[in-house]
Amino acid sequence: MKLTPAVLVVALVCHGDRPAARRAGELETVVQGTPFEHVFTVPNTGSTPLVIQRVSTSSGVVTHVDSVIPPDSAGRVAVRIELGSFVGVLSEAVRVEFAGHRPAAEFRVLRRVVPLVEVAPQPDVYFFTARGEPAQRELTIINHLPRPLNVLDVASSNPAFRPTVKPLEPGRRYQLTITLDTTTAVGQYQGVIRITTDVREHASLTVEGHAYVKDVVNASLAELDYSQLDFNALDREAVGQRTVLVQKYRGTDFRILQAVTDVPFMTVKVEPQKDGESYFVHVRIQQDRAPRGRFHGALRIETNDVSKRELKLPIHGEIL
Repeated sequence: MKLTPAVLVVALVCHGDRPAARRAGELETVVQGTPFEHVFTVPNTGSTPLVIQRVSTSSGVVTHVDSVIPPDSAGRVAVRIELGSFVGVLSEAVRVEFAGHRPAAEFRVLRRVVPLVEVAPQPDVYFFTARGEPAQRELTIINHLPRPLNVLDVASSNPAFRPTVKPLEPGRRYQLTITLDTTTAVGQYQGVIRITTDVREHASLTVEGHAYVKDVVNASLAELDYSQLDFNALDREAVGQRTVLVQKYRGTDFRILQAVTDVPFMTVKVEPQKDGESYFVHVRIQQDRAPRGRFHGALRIETNDVSKRELKLPIHGEIL
């Protein structure tokens, strides 16, 4: 009988052999660099002994195997995991092969490996909002080191992102709040929030900030790009039609009064998507009126909003 090194990541553990606390549906976690040993079971529901012939996977060391499993019972396999510097979602597969003609058993288990100083739930924040609307995100800095860690300072490379920090459990856990400046203009923004600590090996932690700020009334497309179209395929909706979603952020009485285009072989149809808030504007090429060649023009959308009476979207393309 031959047993090869194996690993089955069924339940990662940290701080001794205690399972990490987690909410239902979440992956169990283990701290970066923390080795652990786990025991899992291989059931034998048959009426004859089950013989494990081989256990194989990508990494790890088998420390114990019940090579013969009696009928109507379960055997034990123990594995030791050395994580090293890995951080992220750990996906490990194991294959247990048996003597005779018994099919092999295969497993794949996912677990999350967190850094020694963790920014949870992830070290980045995203804002998708409208100009002038308040928006903020909250993260937690978690110290898994054996010694305390104190946050000394927090600063942002971009004034659009305003960070503040407060202790939840001094030396162990801190709440990092990142607020998007309400004066931020329409556009896309990036920045780095840097957290300074008093632990030399983790003196600087970073969080990436991303913001996408739209007008209160906005369109899902900046232009209607038809690129190059096959004339014979223009009767197909997927080829000859473009759809724009026009919406008002937190709107209640928003309306599109009319939508027109100056391209003579195009038709425009407005369809409510959510009453008082959003509409679909469908722009379609009419094959029987469309000439071959390049074309350009504009789609004009008139609204009842005093801050954005009209949206104008360029149209261009070529019919081959």
